[in-house]
Formats: sequence, structure tokens, C-alpha cells
Amino acid sequence: MVEGTRRTPLRGRGDELAAIAARLDEVRSGVGSVVIVEGRAGLGKTRLLDACASMAAERSFRVGRGAAEPHRRAVDLEALFDALFGGDRPLIARDALSDLHASPEQRFWLLQDIQALIEEAALRDPLLICLDDLHWAGDGCAVAMRQLPQRLASFPVGWVIAFRPNQGLQPVQAAKYQLEDAGAELIRLGPLRREAVAEIATDVLGAEPDEELLQKAERVKGNPFLLMEFFRGLQDERIVTVESGKARLLEDRLPRRVSDNMRGRLLRMSPTADRLATLASALGRRFSVYDLSEMTRTPVADLLDPIKELVQADIFIDSDDQLSFGHDLIREAVRASSPVPVRRALDRQAADVLLARGALPVEVAQQLADSAEPGDETAIATLLQAADALGTTDPATAAELAGRALELAPARHPLRGPLVARRAISLFAAGLGEEGRRFADTALRQVLPAAEEARVRFSVASMFDLSPDVRADNARAALALPDLTADVRAWLWASLFHNLVVAGRTDEALAIEGEAREAVYSSRNHACWFAFELPESAVHYQLYGFGRGLEILRTAERRGLGGREDARQRLAQNFRSWLLAAVDRYEEALSAIDEGVAAAQRDRQNWALRMFEGSRGRQMLQIGKLGEAAVALEGLHNRDEAHLIVGVLEAPSVVALGKLNIHAGNERGAAEVAEIAKIMMRTSTPSVRSHAAWYLALYAMSLGKPGEAHDWLCALGHHDRLKLLPLFPFEIADDPQLVRMAIAAGDEELAEHTIEQAERRWGLNPGVVSFNAALAHARGLLRSSIDDLQTAAALFETGPRPLATASALEDLGRLQASEGATADAIAALDRALAIDVQAGARWDAGRVRGQLRQLGVRRRIVISDRPATGWEALTSAEVAVAQLASEGKTDREIAETLFISPHTVNTHLRHIFDKLGVNSRISLTKMAEALRTRHVD
Repeated sequence: MVEGTRRTPLRGRGDELAAIAARLDEVRSGVGSVVIVEGRAGLGKTRLLDACASMAAERSFRVGRGAAEPHRRAVDLEALFDALFGGDRPLIARDALSDLHASPEQRFWLLQDIQALIEEAALRDPLLICLDDLHWAGDGCAVAMRQLPQRLASFPVGWVIAFRPNQGLQPVQAAKYQLEDAGAELIRLGPLRREAVAEIATDVLGAEPDEELLQKAERVKGNPFLLMEFFRGLQDERIVTVESGKARLLEDRLPRRVSDNMRGRLLRMSPTADRLATLASALGRRFSVYDLSEMTRTPVADLLDPIKELVQADIFIDSDDQLSFGHDLIREAVRASSPVPVRRALDRQAADVLLARGALPVEVAQQLADSAEPGDETAIATLLQAADALGTTDPATAAELAGRALELAPARHPLRGPLVARRAISLFAAGLGEEGRRFADTALRQVLPAAEEARVRFSVASMFDLSPDVRADNARAALALPDLTADVRAWLWASLFHNLVVAGRTDEALAIEGEAREAVYSSRNHACWFAFELPESAVHYQLYGFGRGLEILRTAERRGLGGREDARQRLAQNFRSWLLAAVDRYEEALSAIDEGVAAAQRDRQNWALRMFEGSRGRQMLQIGKLGEAAVALEGLHNRDEAHLIVGVLEAPSVVALGKLNIHAGNERGAAEVAEIAKIMMRTSTPSVRSHAAWYLALYAMSLGKPGEAHDWLCALGHHDRLKLLPLFPFEIADDPQLVRMAIAAGDEELAEHTIEQAERRWGLNPGVVSFNAALAHARGLLRSSIDDLQTAAALFETGPRPLATASALEDLGRLQASEGATADAIAALDRALAIDVQAGARWDAGRVRGQLRQLGVRRRIVISDRPATGWEALTSAEVAVAQLASEGKTDREIAETLFISPHTVNTHLRHIFDKLGVNSRISLTKMAEALRTRHVD
């Protein structure tokens, strides 16, 4: 390969290098760190990354480099893969990453595997991952940027990532801002100062510039790339001389490589070199000599001289085993020197060259989308292949590529059907429901036969991360199609019934239950039966028939799905935990969750992991284990993703997180959940809106605003306030709280209705003590009955719900105090305070202390099994995680060992670091080794 361009030292970036050096030293101590480099083209981002890589290597880091490429944003994680697996000494062995990432949640598990591999490598040596030009990256890289630096923050992993300002896809920009908010060092490159300009002149010309020469250099406004072009142009054209150790101008003109446009610069070269540069610009930033040979239809031997000419002119440089343009600005200028139609034609030709040498469809998809003309058969087929490949990882891009292919395909093209199906499914999967609905209602009917349209509609109706209203609409639309087979109709009826139930549209579900049942059992498909019986069990749950619900579910699970793997298996495990928890069988309920977590990890189902974490957190809250509830719920939801909360797999855990924050006295956290709930109120799904309205009412009550709380109860309609509870899933301790709100607002009808529902639930399930306790608590509040409240407290004390017990005792004590039974009131409030303090319910404890003070009693009860800091402060779960982490286990290995999710591991580690006063795995390991040594001694 020919020799590369001339290199000079990096000048004028001393402050920036010092900031990076400080971050590298942080990483060497074991703490992850992120540096963002931002600057316009030509200001030296890549040179700064080069210097950063050298500094890291001097500090015994292993360094990986990658860069995003224009026209390749559809290639998921390409820049990151180059950094991890590229080069002569890759950070991670190229064969270490499994190919098993084709599930519907491929990207999540791919990032999990990448994280584990980086963890393993970082436990051996500190790592630096440099990612350049991420303004050209796609959605996959944006997701990686949001997740990996945060998850790897306790490992010695440094990240240096470079962007052009205000360029790139919105998700990429959002990821950059998120990194900044999380504490990333932001370095904005500006023009070089005069001193640096003089140093560059000396580097290139071999002598210090005189004053006139420095004044002429100001024309390029401190841009390092243009300064190099300016001084090299002066030298090459011999319009500068060196006299008495000073460089001065011989002519007052700009060198032609600066003053001419790229077209003029190329025309001064040989015709072959001119043509070669123009054709190469369509191949991308890097290309092989063989690609050039195919592109130009010229033997490799005949290309050597023009390549040498382009290298000597600093247009091409030698880049490892390939060639590349000397700078992105040069490539962009070469492309701009040709008319747009010529560029499009060259891009199209380049795509054929890349495909011929084995490029994947996704690698050329964007280039084909931008350059193909209508009727281009290769482009149509390739875009469909790329869209299918991206359907599970980047559905928005898949929909875009399928849409572009449809624009290219003639009216009766044989691929229009598959393209329409792909675009419709991908629009819904990308969360573009309204656009998906419009497209489906027009294009599907126009292009696809009824049977194929039904299959597409059923696919959409089965997407559990979509709003159940959207899913139900698609099931209905499919059922309206003619000539469907009995099996297809059975599946559609089961899907419609399921989606109505989880949407909280119980009355509508009951109205179609008979027709759905008949259709389902006319099929002999056990998986279809399972799909119907799961929501049938849920209907019984909603109507308080918990025993019958469990019976239906267990029958379905025993029969199974006929050997078929289905997401409904995880839904059934989760719902079984709801049924068991509803009747106070928490040990069995949590065991079902543990089984589900293990199965979800085995089957790589991220949505299921999140679902089980939410259920675990909600149930831990119910049994008064606020610390474990926090571990499960922290970080599951945030305001930026609140619009994605569309069903009962997510909404209950939002309410649980809000309740947790209220009980714990976390005012900021409670307010943040209220903002999430307000966004949830915008959805059409009744179950989601009910959860949101209920939390907002609870939040208003916690602020001492009962009138506002009642307004939220009526937010779905004044009459519908009577239907707000029970939620799906419900919490028995909500009944007394609702009665309390109704009393405060003077809404006797609501209070009476709530008690009627509690009576009905207890009557149908007389063996569940908590149901009787909640009924007595609600009655005691409405009737101001000491007897009822004493009964409630006594019953709750025999069960597994300490916070419900404390609430009943607090209401009992308040009522006793109002009736003059001060000693009894103090006793009840003391018992409530002890429970609240033991559980960590600071807000409740503070309220009870206030009531005791009004009775002339001051309590400073401190109940804790362990100190606040140090090893003794760790819970048993945290000790297990800390032990495995100190042994060098990755987050994934810890999760698999303890049957918890990686999210839970990450949360445990944050709590462990806080209690131990450390911030890295290295520090944790040293502390653990010191502790073991003391024990041995």
C-alpha cells in the first residue's frame, strides 16, 4: 500500500488534553467516565481522539476505535463493533459474541452480551472506547450510548465520543444530552488561537512564520484542517520562503488547494486520478483497491499511479489495509463537485459493487434508498431484505426502508404485498400507531388478500408493547374480513378477548365472551385455548372469583401450548403471582416471579423481566419490605418514556413506585411519578388511565389536598369514579384510602359504593383475612367506629401486610384520641409508629409522630437491624451481590446466579456502593479482600 499523508503534532488543544487526562486517571482508579467532543468539520475532533488514544495507551489502557459512516445508519452498532472487535489487538475476541440475537428483543440482549464482554475485559485492564462521528450513527448506537456507559460506570471503562454540533438523528442527539446530564465531560472545539496557528506553520514550513504570514493565515479562521491545507499549499506551490529562520510569503495569494473548489483541484490532476477520486467518493469513507477496481472497471495494476498521485495530494490516505479520504471535508467536497444526478448514479453503482463483494442488505440500504430510481428491481428486493432484518431491532428504520421500496415498486410488483405487510407491522412496532392505522386501513386492503391481511392484523394484535386498544382494533378489523379459516378466526377472537380484558374494558369483554369461547373451542389448537383461558382467568380476578381464576389458569398451564413457545407463558406466570398475592399467598406469588425471571432470562425476554420486576416491587411494597421494593422499582420508569406506558404490564409498577416514594418521604420522586401519571392520562386505555388517576389522587392526598384528590378520582367522568377501583391488578389496602378521600370530599355515595364492593369481595372469599380486615377498616372510617377499626387492626396483624396494619392502627388512634381515650390512642399510635419505622415508611412515621406530639408524647423510636453504612449495613441480598461482584462476576453472571434481573443487580450495586462509600468494582473488591483477611487473622 502507498505511503500515507504527512503527520504533524496536535497543536492548541492543551486544555482539552488536560481535561481528558484527568478523566483517564479517574478510569484508572476504577470508575467509568465519558468525554464528549463536539466541533464543526475540520476543527480536529479525530486528531483529538488520536491523541486521547495515545495518552490512554501510555497509561496501560487497551484502546478500541470506531467511527460511524455516512449512509450507513441502518447498520446497527457498527461503530461500536469496530471499536470492540476491530484492529490488530481487539478489545474483545471477534468470536466471543454469540450469533443468537434474532429474537424480537435482539438489541436488548445484544447489548447485554456486549456489556458482559466489556465487563470481563475491563476486569483485566482499563479500557478506552473511542467512537468518532456519531452524528452519522443510527438508533441502535443511540440506545447503546444511553445504556452502556451508565451500566458500566463502576468498571474502568472510558468513553470518548465525537459529534458535529446539532447534527444527527433526534435519538442520537437525545442520547448525547442524556450523557451530559449524567456528568459527561463536554469539550467544545473552537478555532485555534494565534499561538497554535504559529506552531502549525512551524511544523509544516520548518520555520516560524513572520507577522504578514500569520495575518494571511487568519483567512481560514483558525480551522486546523484548513490551516494545514493553507500552509501545505504555500509549500507545494513555492510561494513561501525561509530567510533568517523566518517563513515569509513570496506572493500575496492563497494557494490553489485553498482558493479553488474541489472541481478545480481535481482538474489539475491527471484525468484518471480525477475520475478515481470522484468514483471513490460514492464508496464511502473507506474502501479497498479492489472496490475501486470494480467501480472503475480497471485492473488493480493500472490504479497504482493515480492512487499514488491522490495520496501525494493528500486527497487519499492509507488507512490500515484500505484507503480513505484524507478528511471528511475532502470527501464531501469531492462529492459536491459533481451534479446531484451524477452523485445519485454513482451511489447506485457503488451499491452494486458493495453487494457483489458480499455486503449485507442493511449495509447498502440507505445508499440504495437515496439513489435508486423507480422500477429498480435490485433496490426493491434489497430494501425489503434490509427492512425484514431490521424489523425486530429498528422498526422505525424498517418502516422507512419498506416505504421507500414501495415508492420504487410498480403498481403490480410481486413484492408490494410483503413490503406493505412489513411497513404496516414495523410502523406499529415503532410506536407510530396512528400512522400505522392509516397505512393499514388503506394499503393492506388494496394490496393483500383477506387471509394475508388477517395475518398482518393478528401480528399487530399480538404486540404486547402496543396499546391494547390498538391491538383490539386490529383484531376487530381482521374478524371483519371474509373467508377466514376457523383456526384464524379462533386466534383473532382469543386476541380480541385478551386485549379488551387487559385494556380494562371488562364489560365489552364479557359481551363477546360467549362468541369468542365458541370460536376458540371449535379449534383443536391448545395454544389458542391457552390464549383464551389466560384472559378468562383475568375476568374472574376482576369479578373477585380468585379461586376460579386460579383453577382456570392452572388447567391451562398444565395442558400447556402443545410444545410451542409463546410469550403468553410468561404472562401466565406473572398473572399467577397476581392471583396468589390477592389472597395473601405471597410466598407462592414470589416463587412464581422467581420462576418467571429465570425463564425470561433463559428465553431472552426483556419485556418479561421488566414485568416481573414490577410485580416483585409491587408485592414487596404490600408486605412492607420497602427496601426490596425500591431495588425492584427504581429506574423502571422515567418521564421521557412515560408515553410508552400503554398497558397493565407497566401501569401498576408506576403506581407502586409512586406509593413507595410517598411512604419513604421522597418528595421529589413522588412528584416525578405524578408527572409520569399525567402523561399516562393521555392514553385511551381505561386500565392505564385508572392507574394514573388513582396515583394522582394519592399524591394529592399526601400533599394535604383532598379536594384535588377527589377531582382526580372524577377525571375519567363523575359516574366513573365509582368504577375506578378495583384496579387491575388491585391492592386491598386501597379501599380504606378511597373511603378516606370520599369522606374528606363529602362524597358519601362513593364511600358507600366502596364498602359495598368490599363486602362483595369478602362474601365471595370468606377465607381471606385481609379482605375482612379491609372491609372493617373502610367501615370504621365511614362510621367512625372504634370497634370496626380495632377489628381491622387485629385482623391485619395476623396477615402479611404491615403497612395496612399501621394504617388501621393510626386511624384507630386518631379516633380514640378524638373521643378522649388518650391512653388507648397513644398505645395504638405507638404500635403504628413502630411498624412504620421498621418498614422505613418515613412519611407515615413522621405523620404518626405529629399525632403523638399533639397528645403530649414525643417518640424517638429507632428500629434498625443494621447500621446505615459499612458491611453491616448491607442486606442479605446485597451481601450476595457484593460477594459475587468482588469475585469478578459480571452483572449478567450475578443475575443468572441469583435468579434476578440485570436491572436488579445494577440497583443493588448502587446501594452497595453508597453504603460502603465506594464508586467502583475495584474499590469493592479491595474492601472485600481486606475484610476476608481480617476474618482469617
